[in-house]
Parts: sequence; structure tokens; C-alpha cells
Amino acid sequence: MFQLIARRTLLALAMILAASALTFALISAAPGNVAALIAERTAGPAASAELVQSIADDLGLNDPLPVRYGRWLLGSVNGNFGESLRTGKPIADEFAERAPVTGLLLLAGGAIAFTLSLIIGLLGAISNGGPLDKLLRAVSLVGASAPNFFVAALLVMLFSVTLGWLPAFAGSSAASWIMPSLTIALFPMSVLSRVVRVNLQEVMSRPFATTGFAMGYTRFGVLAREALPNIAVPYLTTFGAQFTLMIIGSIVVETVFALKGIGAFFIEAIRFRDFISMQATLLSFIVFFVFVNLLVDIICLLIDPRIRRQSNA
Repeated sequence: MFQLIARRTLLALAMILAASALTFALISAAPGNVAALIAERTAGPAASAELVQSIADDLGLNDPLPVRYGRWLLGSVNGNFGESLRTGKPIADEFAERAPVTGLLLLAGGAIAFTLSLIIGLLGAISNGGPLDKLLRAVSLVGASAPNFFVAALLVMLFSVTLGWLPAFAGSSAASWIMPSLTIALFPMSVLSRVVRVNLQEVMSRPFATTGFAMGYTRFGVLAREALPNIAVPYLTTFGAQFTLMIIGSIVVETVFALKGIGAFFIEAIRFRDFISMQATLLSFIVFFVFVNLLVDIICLLIDPRIRRQSNA
């Protein structure tokens, strides 16, 4: 078991290294001059070419790309992401201020998606082709097709503008987090509910389900006692993938609902052409994506001995 976890961890670190190198290369190749932006912020539009060259030398921007990448990666590992060109503050401080906002949004959205997807999938399996199953399938299809910005606009128009029940922008109250959480949870909830429904249908055709019916269990009893535990691995694997993709959805949701999180910080960096902040934010996205999937892999290894046997084979 320890060897499997160590192997998965090393693979995750290699993925982070490769993805970070690719990201750094792409950002470095983007049009624009970081030294010129810093010089313009320092001396105004009349910044001299000598000042630009001096800043480039101080930052090592004229060094070869591998040298610059190694220096940036080493600083990032030590928590030194540089300073934001937009605010002039250390990016680590920006992350410390904004990470709790994004973390709360992801946790709330993930909890909603996890809970409702199981309920919707289970209700659909109980109905098994009935009107409720068809209705829930249609709801899941619409939810998986609607983009976040469209869902957010509809919720604001309905619950804020028309009904006046919820604030349009997120704040300190719990009610202000309802619409952002629902918006970011809708797509993963819809996808996961279909995963639950399809896998339950497949599992219910296996012999142990027939044995459950022979023992006198109702359809709900067989689903809850026999089928649900057998879909844990595919469900958790899909949930991990969808949860990591929610970090991309947070970029739109935070912007629409005026949340000052990591996603909104990334949008601000793009608008200002703050390449240093863009690199640091993309690295945080990569680490989040790989870490969550690694955690899900370890959980699946712990709960299903069949995966361990396949990995050892």
C-alpha cells in the first residue's frame, strides 16, 4: 500500500513539474514586456529605455528560459511568487487574503453537488424509467448544458431583481453565498447525477441485486444496501475530476458575484497583463487539480482492494 501511494505521489509531482514548465513557457512567450510594465508603473509613460533595460537585468529577464524557470519554481516552492504588477503587493499576501473566499465557494459548491447528485441519481434509479426519472434526466441535461454565467444571470434576475429574496452580490451574510454556491454546483451536480444513475442501473443487473430482491428487500433497500457501495469508486473518481474543474468555474462565478477570490484575481491579472500574477495563479490551479485527484486516488485505493490488486499486477 505504501509503495502504491508513494508511486502515485511521485507521479503527481512529475505532473506538476511538467505542467508548471509548460505554463511558464506559454506565459513567457505571450506578447508584452514585464520590464516595460514595471518601468511604466514606476516612472510613468515616459519611462526611458535605460530604465526598462535596468529592470530587466535586475529581474533576470534576459537570462535563458530554463534558468528563469528554475529560479521562479524555486521561489514558488519557498512561497515567494513575486510581486503583483497591478497592486505592488507580494502575490503570496494576495493569495492569503483571497484563498479563503475561493475555498469557501468550492467547499459549499462541492457539498451541494455531492449531496444533490446522490439524491437525484438515487431517485431516478428508484423511478427506473418512470415520469420522475425522465424529469430528473431532463433537469440534469439542462444543468450540464447551461454555462455558469447564464445560470448566474438567471438566478440574479429571479431571486435578487424580481423577488428580492437574496442579495445580488456576495458579502458577509450566509444568504449572499447561496446563489454563488448553487451556480458553481449546477454543472458538476448534473454530471454526477447521471454517473450515479447509469452506474446504479448497471449494478442492479448483477446477481447480488437479484439475491437482495429474493431476500425480500424493496428496490430502495437493494439500491441503498447493495448498489450504492458498489459505485463508490467510479463516483468518487468523477467527483474528484468535477471538483477540480470547479476552480475554473470560480473564475466566472467570482467575477459575476463580486467575490474577491483567486478566480477574480486571475481575471484582474489578465486585464492588467500582470504576467507574474498569471503564472502564480496558474501554478496554484495546477497544484489544486493534481492534489485533489491524488487524494481521490488514495481514497479509492483504501476502499477498494481490487484497485490495489490491479496496481500490483
